[in-house]
Amino acid sequence: MRSTLMTLIALLISISSFAQVAYFQYRVVPADREAEFLDKETNHWAKVAKAAIDQGKMTGWSLWRKVGVTEDGAPNYVFVNLYESFEKAAPSEVWTSENVKLMGVSPKLVETNSFTTVPFDYWLQLEDMVQGDYKYALVNYAMPKNRGAFIEENKTLWKPLHQKNITNGNLGMKSWGIMSVVYPRGIAARFSALTWDGFDTMKDVMNYLRYNPDGMDADFQEVVSQSKMGEIMPEGGFQYSIIYELVKRIAPE
Repeated sequence: MRSTLMTLIALLISISSFAQVAYFQYRVVPADREAEFLDKETNHWAKVAKAAIDQGKMTGWSLWRKVGVTEDGAPNYVFVNLYESFEKAAPSEVWTSENVKLMGVSPKLVETNSFTTVPFDYWLQLEDMVQGDYKYALVNYAMPKNRGAFIEENKTLWKPLHQKNITNGNLGMKSWGIMSVVYPRGIAARFSALTWDGFDTMKDVMNYLRYNPDGMDADFQEVVSQSKMGEIMPEGGFQYSIIYELVKRIAPE
C-alpha cells in the first residue's frame, strides 16, 4: 500500500532562505477541465495568495503540474504554500474575505473545489538547501530506517557535492534541498523525508536521470564510497522519484 500511495506524492518547490515551513495541497484535476482549473487558479485565486504574501502572511506560493502519468487517479497538481515558521503559518489569515475581494470577481464564479478533489495534504519542514531558480523539480521520496541519519548524511555529504555541481554549472542542476515530513506521520506513512533537484529544462532532468557511467566523476565516486545510504534506506534507494513542472510562482517583491 505504501509503495502504491507513494506514486500520489509530488513536490516542489521554490523555497527561499527565510521559508522554513511548507504546506502541500494535492489536487486531482480531470483532464477535460484542466484549462478551466488553471485559468481560475492562476488568474484569480493567485491574487489572494499575492495579497497574503504582500501582507507578510506567507513567504511564497506556487502551483506545479506533474509530468507524465504515474497511476490512475493520482494527483496531477500540487499547491505549495510557504511560511516563515509554524508560529506564522495561519491559513485563515491568508484566505480572508478581504483578500478574496481583491480577485474582483465572485468566488462562486471561479471556484474549483466542485470538480477537483484533494486526496491529502502535508506539512513539511525545510532541513537544508542550495538555493536557486528552476522550472522542473525532480522530487525523491524517502522512507529511511533512520530519518535522522538520512538528513545528516544529506546535509554533510551530499549537499557539498550538489553545491559544487550547481556552482560550476554541472549536470544542469540549479537547486537542491531536503525536507522532513511533520504531519501526517506513522508506520503506514507514504514517506517521511524528501529531497529535490531543480532544473531549467526536461532535457537536463532526463540527462541527470539516465544511466551514464561516464558522468560518475571522481567527486561522485568519493561521496558514494563514504555513503551509508545502503544501510539507511530500505533496499538502498528512494521509493519514488517524480518530476513536476512549474505552472506559476509568486514570491515577495
